[in-house]
Amino acid sequence: MMGWNKNDDKGLNNMFRILAVATLAFGILGSGCATAQQVIAKVQSSSDTPLEQVLQLRTDLRKELATVELRQFFDKVESPTIGQVKVTETGLMDDSVHSVQTIYYFKREDNSWMLENTEKLYRCARGSNTKTFQKAVCP
Repeated sequence: MMGWNKNDDKGLNNMFRILAVATLAFGILGSGCATAQQVIAKVQSSSDTPLEQVLQLRTDLRKELATVELRQFFDKVESPTIGQVKVTETGLMDDSVHSVQTIYYFKREDNSWMLENTEKLYRCARGSNTKTFQKAVCP
């Protein structure tokens, strides 16, 4: 027959302590501060960011075997009004082209990002200009 042991209280107290700390930790993490909640809400609801719009337009980027570099730029950190996404594709099947860079220009209007313009540039693998991007198609 097993009886009650004084050490049982210590174990029970430790278990209650752990439970209390875990409950407190989950409460703090779940509630967060107002600023953190605002940032999380912005990130979660930002499906219309310039980068996200480009990824929706260019579904081929997810399947392509070329090396793809994506860069998103804004005119300022707080309340940006102008955005730009550069998509640089390298390692293409065309041996005359080293890289293709497509630049998407966005403007923020009425709290939404609107695509204003698109520009396509080429970095040639041969010819007189192999160092910089150009508007002309590669020879």
